[in-house]
Amino acid sequence: MRTLGRLAACLAAALVLGSGIVRAGDDLIIALKFIPTSKPGQIRTEIKEGISGKAVALVIDDARAVKSKDIVGEGTGRGDDTFRIRSAGFMPSYLKSVLLDRFSAWGVLLDDSSDLVLRVRTTRYYVRETHQAFNSVYQGEVQLPWTLMDRSGRVFAQGTAMGTGTTKGLWRSAVNCEEVLSDGLEKAAVTILGEATLQDAWLTANPQHGNAVLVASAPMPSGHVTMVNANGRVVPAPRAPAPPKSPSQLLGEVNKLRRQQVGTDVLIAYVSKQQLSSPFSAQDVVAWKKAGVPDTVMQEAVKRAP
Repeated sequence: MRTLGRLAACLAAALVLGSGIVRAGDDLIIALKFIPTSKPGQIRTEIKEGISGKAVALVIDDARAVKSKDIVGEGTGRGDDTFRIRSAGFMPSYLKSVLLDRFSAWGVLLDDSSDLVLRVRTTRYYVRETHQAFNSVYQGEVQLPWTLMDRSGRVFAQGTAMGTGTTKGLWRSAVNCEEVLSDGLEKAAVTILGEATLQDAWLTANPQHGNAVLVASAPMPSGHVTMVNANGRVVPAPRAPAPPKSPSQLLGEVNKLRRQQVGTDVLIAYVSKQQLSSPFSAQDVVAWKKAGVPDTVMQEAVKRAP
C-alpha cells in the first residue's frame, strides 16, 4: 500500500509539472500575437473613392498610463488573490504591424515617406480574466486616439476609436488573452478607418512636408504631438482642439460606442475627455435616460458642460 501511495504521489507531481500549473499569484506572460476570433473578411469598412490612391504614413505611440509598459492585464486567480498579465513583445512594433496589415487589407495605401500622416496613440490595451467555477471569462479593451496630420504639424482630423472583445476559456490562457485583445484591436482599427470625418479630411487634405518628421516616442502632454525639427531636436507642436459638442451629439457618440459593447469604465474615460457646448437640459437628461446610458457615464458628461 505504501508503494502504491508513493507511486500515486509521484504521478500527481509529474502531472502538475507537465501541465504547467502555477500559483495564482504568478504573472502570466503573453507573446502579443494577432489572433482575432472573427472570420477573414468578416470585419471591414468601406472607404470613399480616392482614398486608396492617396498614401498615408502610419505612426504609433504607446501612451498607456501603466507602471510598466509590459503590463497588459490582470486575472482574479482561484481565490481572492490576483495575478498580472504581461506582454513579452514591444507594443508599438506589434500594433504597427497589425494596423498595417488591417489597413492594407481594407484598401489603404501606406507609405512611410508620405507627408500625410495618421498618428495613432495607444491609451488602453488591457485584458481582464475572471475565474469562475467551470471556466474563465476574458474581457479585452483597446483605446486608440488618432490624428490625421501632415509633417508640418497641421491637423486635419482627430478622434478616438475603441474596441472590445469577450470570450470564455481556460484559466490563465495566453491564447484567450490574445483573442480578446485582437478582437478589440481589430474593432478599434475598423472604427478609425470608418470615421466619416477622417475620410473627408483624407480626401481634401493638402499635406505639406515642412521641416519636421513625426516619431514614435513616449507620450507628450495632452494637446501636443511629438516632432523632430531640422536640427534633430524634439519639439511639441500644438494641434487644434476638438470643437465642443452638444449633449445630443455626445449621446450619439456614446450610443455608437455602446453598440460596440464598450464597457462602462471606457465610456467614462472617453466622456471625461470631451467638452460640451451647452449644459444639459431636462430634455437631454430624459434622452440619455431613455437611451439606457449608465448613470455614472451621464454624471461624467454633465461635468463637461460649461
